[in-house]
Amino acid sequence: MAELTNKKQTTIEELEESLGYKLPTFIKESESEFFERVGEIAELVLSQKKRAVFISGPTSSGKTTFTDRLTRILEKAGAKAAYLSLDDYYVVKDLTFDEDGRPDYETKDVLDLKRACADIKSVLDNQTVIPPKFDFKTRESVVRDASEAITLSDDGILIVEGLHGLSMEVAGSVPSELVTKIFIAPYGDVYADSRLFDSNDIRLLRRIVRDYHHRNATALTTVDYWPMIEKSEEAYYNDYLARADYHINSFLRYEVLVTAPMALDIIEESLRGVADGTIPKSIFMEKSNQDKCFADLTKALKRCEKLKECLKQVPIVDATRVPSDSILNEFIGNN
Repeated sequence: MAELTNKKQTTIEELEESLGYKLPTFIKESESEFFERVGEIAELVLSQKKRAVFISGPTSSGKTTFTDRLTRILEKAGAKAAYLSLDDYYVVKDLTFDEDGRPDYETKDVLDLKRACADIKSVLDNQTVIPPKFDFKTRESVVRDASEAITLSDDGILIVEGLHGLSMEVAGSVPSELVTKIFIAPYGDVYADSRLFDSNDIRLLRRIVRDYHHRNATALTTVDYWPMIEKSEEAYYNDYLARADYHINSFLRYEVLVTAPMALDIIEESLRGVADGTIPKSIFMEKSNQDKCFADLTKALKRCEKLKECLKQVPIVDATRVPSDSILNEFIGNN
C-alpha cells in the first residue's frame, strides 16, 4: 500500500535565492529528483517481470508525461512497451450534475470501461488493438489510424494511465501478480509568511495553464469547474492511493516560478473579460442541465481574486527555461 511521503516544501525566499546564476542548477536538481524516481520504478517493473503497469492520480498530476517517460525507459532497456490512456475512452452521455449544474466528467460513468478492459485483455493476449481517441477541444471521440494499433508479445509490458486506472474495474481486471500499481500526485507546499500554495493549489495552477493552452478554456472556466473536480476526487483519491504499490511525487521545487506568472496572466485576462463583457461561456457548462454561463460566477471570481494576490508574490521565470523533457511541458504548452 502506497503512502504520501517525502513532502517537498519551499518558500518564496528560497525561490528568490535560487534565481540568477543559481537557477540552472536549481532547475536541474528539481528535475533530477523526479527522473530518478521514474528510473527506480522502471527498474522494479523490469526486475519483477510484470506484464502491466496501472497508473492513477488526480487531475494535473503529470500522468501522461510520467507514462511516456516510463515507456521510453523500459524500451531503452530492451522491453517492448505500449500504453493506453483511459481518457481516450470518454463517452460523454448520460451525465450527472452537481447542485450548480456542473456536469461530472470525472466519474467512472463517463468512461467506456467495458471497451477499455476488453482492449487491455486483448493486448495482454497478444492481439492487435486500435484504441479510440478523445479530442478534448471538440470533446468528441475520433477514429485512430490503423498505424496506431497496439500489439505486444508475451514479454511486452502494457501501461494504462488515467484517473481511474487503479479502480477495481480496470486494474482489478488483470491478475494482481502481473501488475504494478502506481499513484502519481504532486505533494508539496510553498510558503511566504504562511502557506501560500498547497498540493491542491499546485495542481490548480497547472490545470489553469493547461486548460488555457490545450482546451481553449479561460482561467475563470477552470476555477468555476474546480469544485466538481475536488468533490469527485474525494470519492477516489484515498482509495486509489491505498491500492497503489508506489507513490510518485511530481512536484518540482521550481515549478511555481513558471506556472504562477503564467496563471496570473491568464487569470487577469479572465477578469478583464468579465469587466468588459467579453468573457466566453464555460466550456464545461455546455452540457449543463442549467441554462447559465458559469456554475457559480461569484465564487469563481472570489477565488480568482484570491489566487491573483498570492500569485503576485512569486518571482517570474520564463517558460523557456523549462527543459524539453520536463513534466511541466504537459501543462505550459511548450509541446
